[in-house]
Amino acid sequence: MTEQTVQLVPTGAPELVPEDARPVATAVPDEPKKEKDKDKKKKKKERSRGIETMFRVTYANHISLSRLADSKISMLIAANGGIISLVITLVAKTATVSWHFAPVLVLLAGCLVSLTFTVMAARPRVRRSHVDVDDIRNNTGNLLFFAQFTSMSLPQFQESVHVLMKEPELLYDHLARQLYHMGESLNRKYRYLQIAYSAFLIGLGLATVLFAIVYVTGGLSTAVAWPIEGSTLPPVRG
Repeated sequence: MTEQTVQLVPTGAPELVPEDARPVATAVPDEPKKEKDKDKKKKKKERSRGIETMFRVTYANHISLSRLADSKISMLIAANGGIISLVITLVAKTATVSWHFAPVLVLLAGCLVSLTFTVMAARPRVRRSHVDVDDIRNNTGNLLFFAQFTSMSLPQFQESVHVLMKEPELLYDHLARQLYHMGESLNRKYRYLQIAYSAFLIGLGLATVLFAIVYVTGGLSTAVAWPIEGSTLPPVRG
């Protein structure tokens, strides 16, 4: 027979458990806190993206409006210049001026006024001022406008750019200031364009009405054309 050995454990005695067998307390991550931080980062990123989109779209709209104004200016200058040249050529060839030239003179006056305001709209207007790095830090200068940052040296300009890159709020202020100045320029350009187009249309309309009156009254056939001062041509009777 095989002998069996029975080990008796006293009642109430603590059971000895090896250290390797003891349960290890694991740190449970704070899931709600992580989710909250993640949501904050996501909202901040979306807010930054929305601000950038706003500036990008607004800048693109301002540039498109400026190009449209420039094309209108070019068209109006060409039209007024052509009419003025034609009238001067016509008067120089006939060397006579009579009262039935009133529609032509009214049209010429309207074109001259229109051309004046068109050139004023196209004339560049730059406000130059000296700025330095301290002005950029104090948010009193505009680093994004060429008439101001060209007064700096290259090292100062680079340092100012780094200042804006480190401070997003300061960068947004400069972008907003540049956007405002672009709006001012567009406002002035379109105001002069409105006056120029109004003068052109008024001159054209009055000239058309006067031409109709002269034609109905028979002034074109009975008008006396008086020679221009200094001309040797005799008066011409229609």
